[in-house]
Amino acid sequence: MAARMPIKHTVDLLRLQGDALWAGGEFAAKLMTDPILDQMAPKGDGRTPVLTLPGFSGPEVSLRPLNRFLNKRGFVAESWGLGINRGPESMEYIATLGRLLGDRIKMMADENGKAVSLIGQSLGGVYARELARMFPEDIDRVITLGSPAHVKPGDHDLLNSGVGLAVRFFTGRPVEELLNEVELEELAIHQPPPGVPLVAIFSPFDGVVHQETAAIPDEYLGIDGESPRENIEIICSHIGMGVNPLVLLAIADRLLEDPETWVPFNARNYVPAPFKGLPKLFFPEPAALNQQAS
Repeated sequence: MAARMPIKHTVDLLRLQGDALWAGGEFAAKLMTDPILDQMAPKGDGRTPVLTLPGFSGPEVSLRPLNRFLNKRGFVAESWGLGINRGPESMEYIATLGRLLGDRIKMMADENGKAVSLIGQSLGGVYARELARMFPEDIDRVITLGSPAHVKPGDHDLLNSGVGLAVRFFTGRPVEELLNEVELEELAIHQPPPGVPLVAIFSPFDGVVHQETAAIPDEYLGIDGESPRENIEIICSHIGMGVNPLVLLAIADRLLEDPETWVPFNARNYVPAPFKGLPKLFFPEPAALNQQAS
């Protein structure tokens, strides 16, 4: 095990560097395809509130392109307003987050006459799921972007070891210790929030979070009453999910899907007839949604 760890750290460092370089390319792709995306992406009604939560160690500016895109498309998108996501020093922070954001979520819902949609990148998606568990009446749906929402004790090796080092730097605690705390306190963060639609967008080439932990497990997929749960696999980086044009298209589409008539995301709906085969290059598997009521 000791001999294996330096190798894993080296591989993870290279994966993280590659992911960051890829994200730069995705940002450039967004700039070049903005006019096309503006024509393709569906439009909101001007009163659909969205709150975005950045990933671990990410500043609010990291999701500014996403917020700008959504606001331009007729959504009412805002950042969480808490600055850099420094991670939890303990699992008690989840309750603290509820106190910090609960009133704001309710205010956004009241002002727009609609429940709020939450979009969280990486750790921000974990927080979004827990906020939905705390405030189901004020939250319309949750969309996670490469979020390790299904990591359980013993699964920390599925995370990039660079994340582990960052967690220790920001919180003073190792990842495995925080995950063990989840188990000890019998927290249900690995389970979808009941009564709230959940969409997990993930990449098989994510350089930070393994797809096994970012995708909703098969046992939770499906429709629970009016709570669809859907996986969408997209070829993209981890860091660049908030700027990738294909991810942005999927986000806009899922924000407008009616929970009562929910059907899986299909990128082919946005492609002209001669190019219907192109989505297979970037969406390896059709969106997964078990239509059988659980």
